[in-house]
Amino acid sequence: MGHREAVAVGLIVDNDGRLLLQLRDDRPGAPAAGMWGLFGGHIEDGERPAQAFLRELHEELGWRPRHFEPYAVREVDRDGWRGVTSHVFAAHLDVPAAALVLGEGQALRSFAPHALPDGIVPGIVPLIHEFAASDAYARVRRPFERTFVAGLLVDARGRFLLQHRDDKPDIINPGKWATFGGHMEPYETPEEGFLREIEEELAWRPSRCELFYAYVCACDGREHLVYDFAAPVDVPPDALELHEGQDMGFFAPDALPDTIVPETREEIARFVASPRYEQFTAAAGAAMGRRVHPRR
Repeated sequence: MGHREAVAVGLIVDNDGRLLLQLRDDRPGAPAAGMWGLFGGHIEDGERPAQAFLRELHEELGWRPRHFEPYAVREVDRDGWRGVTSHVFAAHLDVPAAALVLGEGQALRSFAPHALPDGIVPGIVPLIHEFAASDAYARVRRPFERTFVAGLLVDARGRFLLQHRDDKPDIINPGKWATFGGHMEPYETPEEGFLREIEEELAWRPSRCELFYAYVCACDGREHLVYDFAAPVDVPPDALELHEGQDMGFFAPDALPDTIVPETREEIARFVASPRYEQFTAAAGAAMGRRVHPRR
């Protein structure tokens, strides 16, 4: 089996829900020459796809998205694009189009998903239509006051690791029980933000995590976006070090503390009702060398 090239490209969405496309250079022999396509390019040796995506956009547009997330990975096998693994990201265009500086291609322009141009790269139209119907499109088409990551951390007994938040009036949900996590930094993916926050708060990095759900929270009168990740607690409790909050504890889903944040209670109930609850409980049990049935 031959080596596949890898590219990182973006579904870049403005506040009006339009997608930014590039009119490619019209060089003889170049793939999709003179056609409309997505911004992005090849992943260099040693680069992670997200790094390549940010680098390519800076080179091609003089801009990098502060809020972006992985959307899909597709294997492309078409004439001129044979043997390419395409890492597709969804990103919010947080500057006016006039502020972009075109560094590659003939032109740039934004199009509504239902009014795409003729002469577009084959395969992009169904991808855009699929994307426009997705939750990811709704998440990146608008700005948020802040973006957060939170962890549904499950142990081998099916209990959730929660944080008793500091009792400070200038923070969200002071003095309540909630999931571990925090706000994302600009230019990091949700997964990167989640792993960084957990490591900062617990001196531990989960061996596995998966995005479970994302939702809009208006807990302090402003709308924030929250990415919820699930992860098994794959170390003994005494290996965890509390670096933020008053306390931490493991709670069964039917014995959550009274002062838990309402959105956290709802997310735990949603997760417990899903197949992934038992999957992550089993993963935690396997990591700890034991099998324990989760409490319902």
